Amino acid sequence: MPKKRFTVPFVEKVLPPTDKPQEDYFDTVLPAFGLRVGRKRKTYFVMVRVLRDGEWKMTRANIGTTAELDLASARQQAQEAMDRAAKGFAPAEVKVERKAAQADESRNTFSAVRDEFLTKYRGRQNRKPAPRTLAEIKRVLNTDLFAAWNDRPLAKISRRDVLDVLDVLVERDAEVMANRTLAYLSMLFGWAMHREIITTDPTDNIKKPGSEQSRERVLSLDELRAIWQATEANQGDLFSGIVRVLMLTGQRRDEVGGMRWSELDLSAATWTLPTNRTKNHREHIVPLTAPVVEILQARQTEQDAMRLKTDYVFTSFGPRPFSGWSKSKARLDGRASIAKWTLHDLRRTLATRLAEDLHIPPHIIEATINHVSGARAGVAGTYNRALYLEERRNALDAWAGYVLRVVGAVETGNVVEMRAHG
Repeated sequence: MPKKRFTVPFVEKVLPPTDKPQEDYFDTVLPAFGLRVGRKRKTYFVMVRVLRDGEWKMTRANIGTTAELDLASARQQAQEAMDRAAKGFAPAEVKVERKAAQADESRNTFSAVRDEFLTKYRGRQNRKPAPRTLAEIKRVLNTDLFAAWNDRPLAKISRRDVLDVLDVLVERDAEVMANRTLAYLSMLFGWAMHREIITTDPTDNIKKPGSEQSRERVLSLDELRAIWQATEANQGDLFSGIVRVLMLTGQRRDEVGGMRWSELDLSAATWTLPTNRTKNHREHIVPLTAPVVEILQARQTEQDAMRLKTDYVFTSFGPRPFSGWSKSKARLDGRASIAKWTLHDLRRTLATRLAEDLHIPPHIIEATINHVSGARAGVAGTYNRALYLEERRNALDAWAGYVLRVVGAVETGNVVEMRAHG
């Protein structure tokens, strides 16, 4: 019987013999692994030694046809069959075991295992994570980044898949979130290995993708001005509008980028974020200042002119919200020419300057940016979606006036008139 190094080109191109019904080839990499080439099909098989009637006998076990399996999968199944046959399983039992494993694999999708993990996971000393920690793990593992994973068998998720997700977060300047995501994935895959749902952990030995140092960057007044003027130079650009809304509201990047018309009441100057769009899963009302309303009205006019029917405010294509964050940020950096900064710095700058420059109380600031920590921990369990609405509107109005003075803008009625900063 001929021996060949099995490669994809060989398997695809090898032809059946002309002088007999079929030919068996054996792999030089895994010698017991074979390929039977017939006139109608090509079938992978493996030769295994099994104990029968007190004697070890060589037995041929079919794995599957080339139409059913790729070469790598067939070779892996051949090795598994050899390993299990060495433990006393007959070929028929090996096949049954393989089918059972495939059935388990189809049941154990990422979403199914994730949900079971969130219910059953126990940490050190067999303790269940604190509710807040568990909620954060659930939030991270349910983001859109994992939408393509949900129906995939957990065993089919590779190291490359994990790295791709982490790369997206790093490109978004979300390095700390990338680290958290890796940590939570490691917990999930480690738990799945302990439960014998999978045999390998794709997160093993992946280094933290980002720095763990907490950012404390607060933009200077000159930097705020440079960013504003860089967006002014490109006002028709979606990203410029997003940056200005981020600067003036202090809300999170994806909340603004995914803003929907159905969330807005421009006549009441409010933006209501539903629970599934906020980090803490609490409905949040954002008072809209005159400059923000003007930006949104301009977007409405642009979409009407384009005859674009969509619920998304910042979109060019209708069915999807804004994307292309990294490239847009790089172009803005080229115009603004300031030291390394992130979009999240706009949120931190608003919070810091509301406190230090405008003397807004901490609990009002936290309510404004929908952040729950020390100042609002006592009301977190009974949070009212309209909490401090009037005070928050006053705070954001004061902030808008502050920004417009800094960047060299003058408010005239409802219109923000831009002039060069002298």
